[in-house]
Order: sequence, then structure tokens, then C-alpha cells
Amino acid sequence: MEGKKNNKRLIAIIAGIVILTVVCVGLLFVYRSTREKPIEGGKSITVQIESKRDSYSFEKTYSTDEEYLGNFLDSQGLIGFDESEYGRFITSVQGYEAKSDEQSWWSISVNGESAMTGVDEIVIADGDTYLLELKIGY
Repeated sequence: MEGKKNNKRLIAIIAGIVILTVVCVGLLFVYRSTREKPIEGGKSITVQIESKRDSYSFEKTYSTDEEYLGNFLDSQGLIGFDESEYGRFITSVQGYEAKSDEQSWWSISVNGESAMTGVDEIVIADGDTYLLELKIGY
């Protein structure tokens, strides 16, 4: 009798693992199929930088072939960052540092709307405006 209980438990565990694997593969498929695809070729974009703390404002239009914002900002020397398992975490923009003791951080907006992904996943599109704004307070 004890052997049958162990077999049922083992079957239930294996079934759970199989179901979990199928769900994970399905979620990965959905993520990859809905993820925004990079746009190849030349693009004209505007980068704005605002730091009220430092009374600093900057705006410039650039031409680029880069596909992702993180790569573009890095190639232009506009950002300082820390690497993490989730990609780049912006720590400074044009030398203006975010400071943990004042709870400041760099926010990114695309065409006036807060970015929903990290800087390395923001696809550059022709005509877009990217605002990097120093925010204070979490």
C-alpha cells in the first residue's frame, strides 16, 4: 500500500514539473513574439535631459543607426551606468549623478510617456523624443 502512495506522489510531482515547464515555455514564446522589434537604418531622434536639482536642461537632435537607446546613449558618452542581470542601470547623465542618500534616480520617457522597460530594451524609432529626467524620491 505504501508503494502505491509513493508512486502516486511521484506521478503528481512529475506532472507538476511538466505543467510548469509548459507554462514557462509558453510565457517565453509570448514575451518574444510581443517584444518590440528593432528598426534598422538611419533615424533622427531628440534627446532631452532635465535635472531640476542641478538647474540643468539640455536638448539635441541626433542621427543614428543604433537600434536600442542604451547603446546609443553609451556610444555618445551621455550616460554612466552600473551593469546588472537586468541590463544597464543609469547612474549619471552628462556627469550629473543620481545619489542614493537623496533617493535620486534617472527616469526615461519616450514621447512624453514613462518607459515601461529598461534603457537596453527601448527600441529607437525615427522621430522619437527621449527625456532623461533626474527624479528625487522613490
